[in-house]
Amino acid sequence: MKKWHCLRHNNFRIKIILIFAIYTLTIASAISQKLDTQSKAMIEDLIESAASKSDKQLDQTSLIEQLEILAENPIHINTASRQELEKLLVLNDFQLNSLQQYILKNGPILSVYELQLVYGFDKQTAELLIPFIYLNGKNQKEKKYIKRPLKYGKNQLFIRAQRILESQEGYLEYPDSILDINPNSRYQGSPWKYYTRYGYRYKEKLAFGLTAEKDPGEPFFKGPNQLGYDFYSGFFQIKNIWKIKTLIIGDYEPVFGQGLTLWSGLSYGKSNEVLLVEKRKNEIRKYSSTNENEFFRGFATTIDLGIPEISLFVSSKKIDANVLEWDSLSHKPLSISSIYGPGIHGTPSQIEDKNALDETLYGFNFAMNKNLWHIGITMLNYQYGAPIIKSKHLYNKYDFRGTRGSKIGADYRLSLKKGMIYGEMSHNPGYGWAFLQGGMFQLHELWSVSFLYRNYSKDFHPIYSNAFGESSENKNETGFYFGTRFHPVRKLSISGYIDIFSFPWLKYQVSAPSKGWEYYLQADLTLSNDLNMQLRFQEERKEEDIRDELPMTKTIHKTRLKTRYQLSYTVSPSLILRNRIEWTGFNKGDINDQGYLIYQDVIYHILKIPLDLTFRFAMFDTDSWDTRIYAYENDVLYAFSVPAYYGKGIRSYLMLHSSISSHIDLWLRLARTALTDENMIGSGINTIYGSQKTEVKAQLRLRF
Repeated sequence: MKKWHCLRHNNFRIKIILIFAIYTLTIASAISQKLDTQSKAMIEDLIESAASKSDKQLDQTSLIEQLEILAENPIHINTASRQELEKLLVLNDFQLNSLQQYILKNGPILSVYELQLVYGFDKQTAELLIPFIYLNGKNQKEKKYIKRPLKYGKNQLFIRAQRILESQEGYLEYPDSILDINPNSRYQGSPWKYYTRYGYRYKEKLAFGLTAEKDPGEPFFKGPNQLGYDFYSGFFQIKNIWKIKTLIIGDYEPVFGQGLTLWSGLSYGKSNEVLLVEKRKNEIRKYSSTNENEFFRGFATTIDLGIPEISLFVSSKKIDANVLEWDSLSHKPLSISSIYGPGIHGTPSQIEDKNALDETLYGFNFAMNKNLWHIGITMLNYQYGAPIIKSKHLYNKYDFRGTRGSKIGADYRLSLKKGMIYGEMSHNPGYGWAFLQGGMFQLHELWSVSFLYRNYSKDFHPIYSNAFGESSENKNETGFYFGTRFHPVRKLSISGYIDIFSFPWLKYQVSAPSKGWEYYLQADLTLSNDLNMQLRFQEERKEEDIRDELPMTKTIHKTRLKTRYQLSYTVSPSLILRNRIEWTGFNKGDINDQGYLIYQDVIYHILKIPLDLTFRFAMFDTDSWDTRIYAYENDVLYAFSVPAYYGKGIRSYLMLHSSISSHIDLWLRLARTALTDENMIGSGINTIYGSQKTEVKAQLRLRF
């Protein structure tokens, strides 16, 4: 591999890095107070990892909702069933088994810190569980009047508005003569984004809600959106009533097995949680996010018959699609080139693609669950209102074409004395197969390992598949993942993984079978309850086309390397400081690019008044888009920001959150990017003719 170019001789840059390092080490010596932020940090890392692996806009609403419901309805850890314990997302299968065996042998756990005595647990794990469990007596958060859901249920109303303050190309005024030539050069609506969400919940028994969203550029109460918002979503849900485990009318997400046959919600792959690659969900859950295409709409239920559970679902909705040909009389599509995913309908062509294609989905899941094992069978049938006709590129040769298809799969999980194994196999009748097999073992009290092998054939159709993999789609891939975590000394945790993969058929921008690998290594040092340091190395190598002599192409290696140092510490009960230095490098043929990011976070809780302040100041310098750096940013509740730091400049944001009363919360957020080497930001109709980009966001929550 070619050597990385050394950092450019820039005295200002070197001084900044040295000052930052000396500053963080000096401040760290003054730590004395404790604030438990591990659970939040884990979620941030998962979101950041997911964003760096996908260009899709991520919506973590379901994850945050699960944690919020669990915090409001904590689990009695001494009497909980296996299915209840599986809601504790931070525990793996081995830890769940170990916990149940400990209680069976030693009796009820009397203190949260007794959890450290359970084989496979440590102090960090015990502290992560504190918000979600209770040990003795009855749940103090449980309402006495369980037969009065309308009176004692919880209502929430969110109202959010946000926009980019600078003028963008798509909102500029143009003469009609120019718009006649290119009508897609201008958005049909304003640059404001609006979001409204109402939700009602009575424990986990009854829930219903409505979500509405207008994206920037979309018409609002005019044009095709005479009813206001561009997207509406709603659901009605009941749970755990007689034999009905779940019943949903409206919008929902079915998630089964390991995601090969059916998993419509967000799924995590490789991340800093190197052991958590297995999926444990086997359910149908309500949908309240804002992805406008990848969900189910109709009817779904799960019937609990004791050991077996049967889930049935039917969905019928319209989705966005790029139409090749329209019927001139009925104005229905005759053929489709691709399904359009972003759900943004601001230009005439985007509006035309909105809800252009009918989609019908139906199927079932049959599952048998015991404490130590699980077996499931899932079937999904899908049908579209017009045939999908992909382009004739070779890499598309085995893609789904036509109007209908199906998948059937089987999954299992088996818990062993010091570990567990799991797997799933899925098949498109008449086409391809997909298979994965994984496991996790506690080799020693301080050493755990996890592995996963997958083999997805090139002609497998991954419609509503979302299993572990290197590619964004579960097809044309084989690979082996191995992850491990161990504690060589007290307060030090070392974790890492290696993933080796290959693609037997062609891919986009890869005109031959290819292969690659990725490794990840992280050390976490907890010097005290208030101070945590993190050092991370990550390298990935793949193959990609490069033009040699036109029109000839050849495939060469591209390598991306990342290094990160992060320090988090608590100065006082009201003040948290967090710093990060990250460097990335990219090599492809004669291209040797690099970039860095430095930021300082300040999280301040004003104790005398109900006000929280979050501030970041960041400097970044990247040579190209290939060296962009993703970093999680704190945002208003149910909104998520993981921007790509790209170019050269400064980015900062300030967020204020105030719980004005027990019924009213208010968030205000201002984020600003200032480039120092460009006088233009963005591309196409999103171009800003200037070096600065400012986003303002406000959100109100009413609870009643």
